[in-house]
Amino acid sequence: MKLRVIVQRLFVGLFFLLAVSFSRSASAQPEAYNHPELEWRTITTPHFTVSYHEGAERSARVAANIAEDVYGPITSLYNHDPGVVNIIIKDTDDYSNGGAYFFENKIEIWAPALEFPMRGQHNWLRNVITHEYTHIVTLTAAMKFGTTFPAGYLQIFGYEQVRRPDVLYGFPNVLVSYPVAGISFPFWLAEGVAQYQRPEFRYDTWDSHRDMILRALVLDDKLFDLPALSNYASKKGIEYEFTYNSGYALTHYLAAKYGEDKLDSLCKTLADLTVLDASDALEIVYEKPAEAIYQEWKNDLKQDYLARTQKVRANLQEGRVVAKVGYLNTNPLFSADGKSLFYTSNLGADFSAQSLVMSDVEKDSIFSKTTASSNALHKTTLAELPVDVHAGGTCKVCGHHFSPNRDVLNGGVGSRLQLSADGNTLFYSKYTGTSFKIQKFNDLFTFDLEKKEETRLTYQQRLETPVFSPDGKRFVARTEKDGTANLIEGLFSADTAAQHLQKLTQYENGEQVFTPVYSADGSRIFFALGVRNQRRLMQLVRKTGEVKPLFDATESQNAELPVDDRDPALSPDGHFLYFASDRSGIFNIYRLNFETGKTEQLTNVLGGAFMPSVDSAGHLAYATFTSDGYKIAVMNAPKPLEQADANYVARNPVRPFGEPQHRLSPSTETLPSEPALPLMADRSEPQRLSRYDDTALKEYPEKEYEMIFSSPLVMPIVRFDAYAKSQGSFLKDAWRAAKFGAAVFSQEALGKLSIGGALTIAPGSSVSGGASGVAGLFELERDAFLSLEYSDQNILPAAMLPKLTLDIYHQTRNVENAGTFKEGIDSTTFNVFYKLTEYDLSLDFRVPMEHWLFQASQFRLTGIYSTYSSKIGAFFWEPLGQTVTASSDDYFIGKAVSFLWKMDLRARTADRAINPIGFRSAIRFDYESSKLQDDVELTDAGTVIPAYKTYNIPRLTADLHFNLPMPIRKHTFNVRSYSALNFTGGNTDFFFHNFISGLLGMRGYEYYAIGGEKATFLHAEYRFPLVENINVQFLQFYFDKVYLSGYFDMGAAWSVGGMPSVENWRKDVGLELRLEAPSYYVFPTRVFLSATYGLDKFKVALQDEFYTNDGRDYVTYGGSWMIHFGMLFEFDLLLDAAKHSFRSILY
Repeated sequence: MKLRVIVQRLFVGLFFLLAVSFSRSASAQPEAYNHPELEWRTITTPHFTVSYHEGAERSARVAANIAEDVYGPITSLYNHDPGVVNIIIKDTDDYSNGGAYFFENKIEIWAPALEFPMRGQHNWLRNVITHEYTHIVTLTAAMKFGTTFPAGYLQIFGYEQVRRPDVLYGFPNVLVSYPVAGISFPFWLAEGVAQYQRPEFRYDTWDSHRDMILRALVLDDKLFDLPALSNYASKKGIEYEFTYNSGYALTHYLAAKYGEDKLDSLCKTLADLTVLDASDALEIVYEKPAEAIYQEWKNDLKQDYLARTQKVRANLQEGRVVAKVGYLNTNPLFSADGKSLFYTSNLGADFSAQSLVMSDVEKDSIFSKTTASSNALHKTTLAELPVDVHAGGTCKVCGHHFSPNRDVLNGGVGSRLQLSADGNTLFYSKYTGTSFKIQKFNDLFTFDLEKKEETRLTYQQRLETPVFSPDGKRFVARTEKDGTANLIEGLFSADTAAQHLQKLTQYENGEQVFTPVYSADGSRIFFALGVRNQRRLMQLVRKTGEVKPLFDATESQNAELPVDDRDPALSPDGHFLYFASDRSGIFNIYRLNFETGKTEQLTNVLGGAFMPSVDSAGHLAYATFTSDGYKIAVMNAPKPLEQADANYVARNPVRPFGEPQHRLSPSTETLPSEPALPLMADRSEPQRLSRYDDTALKEYPEKEYEMIFSSPLVMPIVRFDAYAKSQGSFLKDAWRAAKFGAAVFSQEALGKLSIGGALTIAPGSSVSGGASGVAGLFELERDAFLSLEYSDQNILPAAMLPKLTLDIYHQTRNVENAGTFKEGIDSTTFNVFYKLTEYDLSLDFRVPMEHWLFQASQFRLTGIYSTYSSKIGAFFWEPLGQTVTASSDDYFIGKAVSFLWKMDLRARTADRAINPIGFRSAIRFDYESSKLQDDVELTDAGTVIPAYKTYNIPRLTADLHFNLPMPIRKHTFNVRSYSALNFTGGNTDFFFHNFISGLLGMRGYEYYAIGGEKATFLHAEYRFPLVENINVQFLQFYFDKVYLSGYFDMGAAWSVGGMPSVENWRKDVGLELRLEAPSYYVFPTRVFLSATYGLDKFKVALQDEFYTNDGRDYVTYGGSWMIHFGMLFEFDLLLDAAKHSFRSILY
């Protein structure tokens, strides 16, 4: 006997993945690959493990000793031991950084020493390891639920009112996933205590760079207020440095004025569950309003800096600023004829990627009559140097500024520049990759000024800041390996085999060399040498190899404020060596006369002067620091400073406790006195550690690396998933929608393997007809997800960065009266239990080619196997007079393979999330061979068996986004083109249709309104800032900015015949508000609200044997407003294609 069973199919789509997906930690993540091609080893100490790869042995062994050295002083200051911390040492790239993954008790350190225009000279490993370990100690001490529970999540998912009787429920129109965070630590304090460390260490000190940055901000009244200092939101690259420096100074101010022990109290107070705003913690600990503390500190700084700069401001000697656009204008160099000026600049971009720029000296009137006289110098306050980053001619996509008198020659150049003797070739280094190599290193390049062509000279040689020898036959450059830098010389040749590189210095204990330059006769090489906290000018005698100081040392043993001499540059005639020095307390330009031995100060600036360049006429160009960053300034034949006592009165607001200041000249009798520094603990051990010797190391046991996993992180989840039909009251609906569970995540220290999963269960989802007793508990609705990522394998060459991922999704739904059983005129309904399981095995990789197309691209090959099953609950069938037993079958068995190509060419901007600029795309090809239940049969035994139909479907999906900047500041015009095409030659089944409406497409219509074998739509949107720089902290929220957009969509879907004519496409219009409001100082919180009106009203036929409640075989869509709301980590739900778009929902 054949009977027809009509069962509503549960369409899995994106909302299935929404409910069960899992993502990575909200903290910063390790780099994308773990270098499986290298051999790794591990050093074990009492409180740390230090893992390193071949080639980084010295850095790792020094790191192990440093970590044990600072363990006691740091943990005793905060009365907290975080347990064993895993330290990873990398020397895989010419990249310098450190990261503290406090949820995982892991620190990552890159061995190359940091060399950055915003930072001074320090021992890199001593500084960065202490810095990151202080992060680990203070942040774990401030965790509200302990490190095992970094956050919980409250989630609310709402759905469209379903109109079709052949689907169970609509697509999501409300998505809320909000963290209940276990950490609420302000930016300024996190970085402040990490730089404060223990002042007696002197690993990080208040050097002239830090004082320069803070001084510029204070004197120009640009110091961030407390809410801005506390949050990361909307900050550009330089503003992070502003916050680092301000946080360092404010932290020390608190320790000095109120006692160092209060820093521990402050961290512990932030761990209080009721403290969400750091201002409340400050008030509790210091017993006065946070704003009052901040104002005291700000006023003290202003009064102090005005007093200390009094003579400088009265005797300014500085050049005219000629490069104002951007905050990182550096490395000026005059052309051979003096008519052009070359320099590197970030050209108004929000972050620091620099380009090579040529400026026309004559047209820019650098040496105009009004500024040509020797001492008719342009005297300006720091505030008078505006930066118009949106001036006409600025490319909003790349950040380059184009004006009639400036030419951007090449991108990606940030090193010192040198010109060949004939004036036709620029010589520099670039941080770049090499095709079919993983590592990115510094290599040497030339640029032909006539042909406008760049030539690469070296490959993977780790060379930077090169300079020609006087005869042009040789070059000398800096090279770095395992945290130590040396000078290396070679023959100048485009043939790498003919370069014959030879190391000139033999440093091996973390010393750093910088910016070498030949003497006029080539017999000597001048360079800067950085050891501990001091940078000095040195000279290397080529004939003998002897290295000696150019000036007498002021202090050699980790002095509190040693003189910093840097940036040597030779005059064209070879008679003078120009350089930058902070011997006046502020970095200024000096010159050494080789004939007389006399050193003269040429500038007297309020900010700082660096990187001098001189032409044959004596014109001086240099990089000058202002409160808006580094600019290029020029002076015409500057004369030495005439007034000897016109210098800055140097200060050290973060000097070690109980120690006097040095170099305070002239007299400080009229200056504000500094607060007394309370002594609170035995400081003998930190003071002893300031006299370290990293050549005498304690040995710790080593062995081959074995996987080290972080402790599991557990994130409780409370979810209200409101897809079920109303239960008759709000409380009943809430209980039916409620789900409870947790997500769990653990990762291997090197990132070779990570395991994550989530499970939620709905206790109110039980329906009749299923199992009873304990077995019934297993029929409660559940959402589950498991993911394993593995990247330590050799399926593909290591340069392709392959990563294998296994994702398993599992979901169940219990639906009352979801099926209808018919025989003749008799019929009955029954409950259905749905179960969906999907297995995705993916291989992610890149094409390792140094071309912008491949550098912006990622690829993924995925195999998919899925089963969707339905279990019919037992029901009584009156015509037979018997109960039909429960039965289960798979109504869909899916097999597919997909290939995804993603490209991301969006600019890195501070508004990238809320208002992106650039282009991105996702192109995906799927081949699906699946079986779908076509009918059922009732056997004589009373069981139901399925009948299947096989579908073989090739599918192509293309999603293209164009985010175009408009002439009006921060206005963008956005175009999206989306197409999904099944190449089947006819209509398959509603189950396989492509839908373009709903939340992810045309929002003016419900998800199931517009779909077919082929579908396409166009989206045009104009977005602009409604309110910027809100800068309001309320509880854990920081309200940052609001954007408004208006948009128009038009699209069509069809299954047979050709594409409908454009006049028959469906259309809608809408508005969207976006709010950026980060939470807990760490978690991004992005809120959107859209209202969209469907302009067309149309009918859609239902599948056979399905009817609406009023008997119609169609439903009507359009002609109404559709509202969508989200509160997530991202505005864009498709940033990582369909599957991964919701991973940021959960964690």
